Amino acid sequence: MTVVFMSLFPAAKRSIYESIVWEASDMRRSFATGILVLFSFAAVPGQAVPQEPKQGGGAGDNALIKVETRAAVPERYRAGFETLTGPASRALLSFLASDFLEGREAGSRGYRLAAEYAASLFALWRIEPAGDSGGDGARSYLQEVVMKEYTGLGCTLSWQGSQESAGGGRVFHEGVDLENYYRNRIPETLTAPVVFAGYGIREDSIGYDDFAKLDVKGRIVMILDGVPGRDDPASPFMKADLAEKYKGFRSFIGPLNKAAEVAKLGPVAVLVVRDDMKDGDIYDQMGPAAESDERPLITEPSRLCTLPGAKREGGAIFITREAADVLLSSSGRNIEGLRARIKSDWKPASLEIAGGKLTIRTTAECERLLRCHNVVGFIPGSDPKLKDETVTIGAHLDHLGRRDRYVFNGADDNGSGAAGVLAIARAIAGLPVKPKRTIVFCLWTGEELGMLGSSAYIRKPAFPLSRAAAYLNLDMIGRTYDEESLKARMRRLKVPAEAQKNISADNFAVVAFAAGRGLGEILRQADQTIGIDLWPQAEAVVKSSGIVSDYLPFAAAGVPYLYWAGVMHADYHQTGDEAAKINPEWMARIIRLVYLTAAALADR
Repeated sequence: MTVVFMSLFPAAKRSIYESIVWEASDMRRSFATGILVLFSFAAVPGQAVPQEPKQGGGAGDNALIKVETRAAVPERYRAGFETLTGPASRALLSFLASDFLEGREAGSRGYRLAAEYAASLFALWRIEPAGDSGGDGARSYLQEVVMKEYTGLGCTLSWQGSQESAGGGRVFHEGVDLENYYRNRIPETLTAPVVFAGYGIREDSIGYDDFAKLDVKGRIVMILDGVPGRDDPASPFMKADLAEKYKGFRSFIGPLNKAAEVAKLGPVAVLVVRDDMKDGDIYDQMGPAAESDERPLITEPSRLCTLPGAKREGGAIFITREAADVLLSSSGRNIEGLRARIKSDWKPASLEIAGGKLTIRTTAECERLLRCHNVVGFIPGSDPKLKDETVTIGAHLDHLGRRDRYVFNGADDNGSGAAGVLAIARAIAGLPVKPKRTIVFCLWTGEELGMLGSSAYIRKPAFPLSRAAAYLNLDMIGRTYDEESLKARMRRLKVPAEAQKNISADNFAVVAFAAGRGLGEILRQADQTIGIDLWPQAEAVVKSSGIVSDYLPFAAAGVPYLYWAGVMHADYHQTGDEAAKINPEWMARIIRLVYLTAAALADR
């Protein structure tokens, strides 16, 4: 699982490749840095049927799926269902999460071993290959994904004002004055004038528009983080009708994505000034984590991988107030004064910063091509009329790799999901009568690098996307909630207090899915056999929490999807994410749910 590609969080210390922290442990252990198709089941008598969440609806439009009496496994799926056990799940996961695979970093020897292992199992189970064709025309299970890898990335801002006293000739450096949180930090040099656009907000309900009298196209736009008067009851943004909308508002996380909205106006780049921190706090946040005996620190050159032809996108450059004041000085302004002016009458204070230009220079010490592989196999549909349609089940196989003697085992993220795809493939392959539609099984490379493997597949799919009935994504399915993490998730999802009373921490899962496709009813029917407390989120998980995974390229291509959003635990991207901490019985229940869903979807 990726959290806005890691580097998109303002709160992140640094990229996982820039500062790696681990839990001290035995030297051989992992080092740290760092989810459905109508069933023919009968509804449970007397049970309320939750309605599918409305398109774009919030949590209030959803309903908890709670099963009081479980339905029997449909006989046509029983043979495969019975193979999906806790011990079987543990067996697959134990190898994928072993030290031998060295954390399965994309492009590494350990990842290739994991891919070859998965391919050999597909062959053993007589699943047909759907990867690249060899010289003899025969297809393999491996689909090559070529990436461009940049290492030793750096970023500087050079301000050339009209006067030396106005900060002319000042250079600002990454890790001290700024952090570059652009998704694709492609090496390039950009020079443009700068404009200040207040908080970068348009709110028609109160007549507030930071861009009303400002042309930002072709310019570098500087905005403040947060909202005007975040903690001031007098602020119009804190009134009853807007307070909930802007509560906890950040610059480019969640549904109120300021940087993304600003980008639509055509600027060269976006600078964000942290408005809620003193510079000292910002410096502390941008610097490396404090080192201790329990959490020693490994630093390595920053790394970026992209698909060929990728362009800089998604994000912003965060700067300190000191740097912002230097840029503003040629106009005789500073951040504190502009903040006070906005607060004085709750009106914008946008302006063009006269007398200078800013150069953004992103560099890389090394560039090379990196060759990785997805693993793709399929079971042909049994119905002549429906076999050209596909149901795809996928999970990312890669994790974070190794540094020095330490390995990111990535048992939950995402050895659990990968093992789930393998287990479901084996279960469906063993059915006496195969489902009507073709079922495709994919293990992705490069999810941790920005969903590159699944994005590459969308560019060159093994089967036409126009014939795709659905995509089911498994990511981090190996752990249950504890009481603390459950409460945190309830708050983020805005689950009503009455519904929370019926939820058990060790029997709860969140599912995001494409709304308006009938998937809510499909999901409810599927769970009648499994009995998990499910909270369906119609396309809301990524918007509300910034959690993303390989379903996103499919969603962007218009493919209906379901995504099991796993538990965010303390071992996420840490050394503690190891097989010993996985709950195999819980993992088997999620796998069974996906299996029944996929099979029924392929048969409907």
